[in-house]
Amino acid sequence: MYDHDWGSMRTSVRSSVVIASAVTALAALGAAPAGAAPAAPTPVAATPAGVCGSGYTQIDSHVFKDSSAELARVYLLYNASTKFNCVVTFHAAATEGRALTTGAWLDVDGDGKEQVKDQGRYTSYAGPVRLAAGSHCVKWGGMIEAGGGTYAYTSPWSHCG
Repeated sequence: MYDHDWGSMRTSVRSSVVIASAVTALAALGAAPAGAAPAAPTPVAATPAGVCGSGYTQIDSHVFKDSSAELARVYLLYNASTKFNCVVTFHAAATEGRALTTGAWLDVDGDGKEQVKDQGRYTSYAGPVRLAAGSHCVKWGGMIEAGGGTYAYTSPWSHCG
């Protein structure tokens, strides 16, 4: 027969969980308990819909590939309640974490505005870029410089209202 003090064991486990949760919460806020080593930031897996915001759904995409691997993918998303389009270009596994020139752009036909664009050296994605589209056609695209080449895509006027 084993003789265990289950009540005291549960209290000990619960206390450990509470302490670990508090340390995690403080680390997320950029704080740490006195004497604790700073925690390494935990990467957050971003998604196109998560980056664009609540209510956006994917309506199109285009992949950038070299001869051996997918390098990135540009996504077009739409929010039916706000009538806004959103474009983001995400690095693929082969380029994730590498600071590469990456871009995303969007233009709305007949809105009288310039194309919106986000381009720079990014390690995971470019964008989001958003414009109200309503019943207008959009031209969207993206790019990445990787593996000694520049890969770019611009759609024709499409996804009209």
